[in-house]
Amino acid sequence: MSSAADDALATVRTVLAGRHLIWFGIRGEDGEALLRVPELSSSFSIIAKLRSSSLPERSNVSLEGLTGVREDLDTYDIDDPGSRTADVVDFRRRLLNEVSGPCVMVTYRPSALVSALAFAKADTMTLAGLYKDRQQAFEHKPWVETSLANRGVRGLGWTYVADEHRHLARRHLHDGPQVVRANRSSGGVGIALARTEEELEANWPEQQEAFVGLAPYLSPTVPLNFSGCVFPDGTVRLHPASVQLVGIPSCTDRPFGYAGNDFGALKFFDRKILEELDNLGRTVGAWLHHERYEGVFGVDALVHNGAVHFTEINARFQGSSALSARVAREVDVPDLFLDHLAATLGVAPDGDGMSITEWASMQPDLSKLVVHNTSGTQVTHDPSTQLPDLRHGVRLDQLPSTDTVIRPDGVLGSLTFSRSVTESGFAVDDAVSDLAHGVATAYVPAAAADLA
Repeated sequence: MSSAADDALATVRTVLAGRHLIWFGIRGEDGEALLRVPELSSSFSIIAKLRSSSLPERSNVSLEGLTGVREDLDTYDIDDPGSRTADVVDFRRRLLNEVSGPCVMVTYRPSALVSALAFAKADTMTLAGLYKDRQQAFEHKPWVETSLANRGVRGLGWTYVADEHRHLARRHLHDGPQVVRANRSSGGVGIALARTEEELEANWPEQQEAFVGLAPYLSPTVPLNFSGCVFPDGTVRLHPASVQLVGIPSCTDRPFGYAGNDFGALKFFDRKILEELDNLGRTVGAWLHHERYEGVFGVDALVHNGAVHFTEINARFQGSSALSARVAREVDVPDLFLDHLAATLGVAPDGDGMSITEWASMQPDLSKLVVHNTSGTQVTHDPSTQLPDLRHGVRLDQLPSTDTVIRPDGVLGSLTFSRSVTESGFAVDDAVSDLAHGVATAYVPAAAADLA
């Protein structure tokens, strides 16, 4: 007897109708769940190409493999005119060749590069998702926050202050520390904590829009994250929630930097919080449908004083997506990759899926920790240093090749655990921290390594 996951895969394959499936991710490894789709023929990514023996080398390409450099994914943008190097031109040429036959492309997040290909090769390529110019609106945090507040969503109480009115922002400091945030940000970049007027001035983002967001700093809090998918008929299916790992000192030097997810830690929350998360997800999904959004999305939230506070939407896949898909596989239900493909290819869902509470009762104890280069300089792997000994089901992913140079804040590797690693989201247990430190110490400054 087939499972719901098998049925969803069969439906997607029917809609693909023999067309090749192409994954375009900022990390190739994030597309691991797509390997179960036989039509998957290629993977293109910025870093960490998809680990697969079934894809030919010419069709499994990472930009870092061409450049020999691993970028900080939270600041690098392949669409930036300054990024258009000879290697990027070569990368685009390879991708153009790949989409010259009947194909469907699914992306981690939309980009101008992919949108241009979709228009230029409209006779052969179908884009399973939004074009960049349309999706970009959903990355504008003030518009999203204001729109959801009008629907009764509890946020963080953002105030928007023009650059010329910084004196008004200073008054907010009388009420306590303030979070200062750019209007578009990712992975904790563009977010800072200001306790004094000097910190407020030093962390004021310089943006073309000439205004910033301020919100009171809530403490203590627990950061949460989950995904969902909006279907063309307005159905919203939610996927498992996790405690988000933020600002872990052994993993990132950014106070609000993304450092992973703990799906096992959700068992620490009572039903009221889980139901609030579920209501938040469905409200966000309904608003996205109203704005003609289709496909996967993510939600970040904070739990403070027993209540859920919305923080942001990610109108795309997320750093938690690959592990979320693994959770779904282990309970044998359709994952968010299959849902996204179905939604963006016009397939009607077979139901509303599971609630956050139902997911929490079933999901296994899985966690991921992402270790960034916090040295402040470019590094490369030291061949004389061994990576940490991994036992008890710990898995090490996103490793660069030994001759790759990793930029400051670039990813050194990610660790996946078959257990929970946190309760607060802002700290991990000592054994996990030691493993993260072991990954970091396997790298040395690039110049020193070159001399060696």
